[in-house]
Amino acid sequence: MKHSLKQLAIALAVIVAALGALFVAIAYWAVPTAEVRNESAAAVQVVAQWRNQSHDLGAIRPGQTEVFRVPGEGGITFSVTYADGRQVISPEMYYTLTTTVRAVVSEQSISVDSELGLATADQNPRNAPGQKR
Repeated sequence: MKHSLKQLAIALAVIVAALGALFVAIAYWAVPTAEVRNESAAAVQVVAQWRNQSHDLGAIRPGQTEVFRVPGEGGITFSVTYADGRQVISPEMYYTLTTTVRAVVSEQSISVDSELGLATADQNPRNAPGQKR
């Protein structure tokens, strides 16, 4: 009898440990991710902002991608400062659990994409359809 109780206790401990590891893995996987890729010809400074928090990614070299986790859910924007001092701020992109937000910096703009949609901000103001510059 004692031997079977000991086996049952070991089996329960293994099951609890496996469930705990599974929970930790799911919690890690579910945290939203942000990726910022610099496709411009020069290094850019990037700051990500969400809710009441921000993350300064510093200088991102051409061709470099920076990846970081963003807790919770909400809206995120990216502020890009080019070497010549120009600054472009992306529209807000909504993110939720398991979402990956991808920001791509080009010479004149920053495009932000996720599984939920696409947004672009560029240096030049856009005209309404049919409106001339």
